[in-house]
Amino acid sequence: MFKFGTIGAFKQVRNNPRCKATQDLVAGLAVLPNDATKLAPTPATADEAKGDVYFVGNIIDKPEIRNKVDFKIEQGEPVLGFKAADLDDIPVELSHDTVVGYDALVKGDVLVAAGDGTGKWVKADGTTIVATDYKVTLEVLEKTTFGDKGIYATVKVK
Repeated sequence: MFKFGTIGAFKQVRNNPRCKATQDLVAGLAVLPNDATKLAPTPATADEAKGDVYFVGNIIDKPEIRNKVDFKIEQGEPVLGFKAADLDDIPVELSHDTVVGYDALVKGDVLVAAGDGTGKWVKADGTTIVATDYKVTLEVLEKTTFGDKGIYATVKVK
């Protein structure tokens, strides 16, 4: 799950609703919408994850969904991607299912988009994953109850 930490974020962040999912997704994952191919894959390599990533931000538009945690964007369905670079210094909330190693996270940890095709956010360890190499990072401010277990983080753009 994903949501903006401020009401005004909807007014200033660009979005791309024109591309389709290449795999099943949940809101909060990182994707790379491509208007030329009309597809929105997740970053498959570290180099892709280091560039302009978008948050999956689809609204729940399926009336059969009774619980928000059951909502997913299935392969071939349109993805509403919000450009993360437009959210510099704006907080966001993510549920634990969009983050690798949620239980080990603490305030001040920096997350980056994983370059493994999952679209999840992973902690930058400073050796194999260096946060300064990434255009978009998330700084964990606190753990929350968003989506059962979640994080409140500030988007940082280099």
